[in-house]
Amino acid sequence: MPSNYSKFRYFYPPRTENKIFISSAKSLENTWIAQGKMDGSCIEIYINEDVKVYNRHKTFFTKFKIEKSEILNLNKYNNWMVLCGEYMDKAKKHQDGKLCNNKFVIWDIIVYNNQYLVDTTFEERIKLLDELFGVKDFDEYLYKISENVYRVKSFDSDFEKIFNKITKIDMFEGLVLKKKNGKLERGIREKNNTTIQCKVRRANANYQI
Repeated sequence: MPSNYSKFRYFYPPRTENKIFISSAKSLENTWIAQGKMDGSCIEIYINEDVKVYNRHKTFFTKFKIEKSEILNLNKYNNWMVLCGEYMDKAKKHQDGKLCNNKFVIWDIIVYNNQYLVDTTFEERIKLLDELFGVKDFDEYLYKISENVYRVKSFDSDFEKIFNKITKIDMFEGLVLKKKNGKLERGIREKNNTTIQCKVRRANANYQI
């Protein structure tokens, strides 16, 4: 069950470690969801009356350039909210050829209204994000929330088709696959929640999948 979160404490974000080939993804359809894997920096934003931005290694993220007011507007209350996502800081391009820099793309929420959402499922948290931020289309793979804040869309079928299309876009590395009923573990170590998600990436010089 969710637990009380009434003062700042760092928790590591859900971490995707396991890698698979896209040919293996078919068997995961319907019981897992796929989200675009952005090619940026993994960050967490801790919001109450103020904004704190950390990377996945428990240190301050110093390159964040979005105005504090835009981030505070994401939170309806002054209670704690913690959003996990990708900060686009690598001069990657959108499918229209324009640079996508200094944008925040949400892919999870782990604290809401002073509750650490331990034991909630990926599917439950996606529905919560739908309720909080709506589903305003930006493109085929992203929702738009505000000028500089976006959210990944989720899919439960056609993983290979989506992978083949999304990996033609510079700002995406591939897909992250998440078990719908996989429950959030307490993020007390950097490698957590690794058994209920995996990734499939386009091959490049640094990695093959």
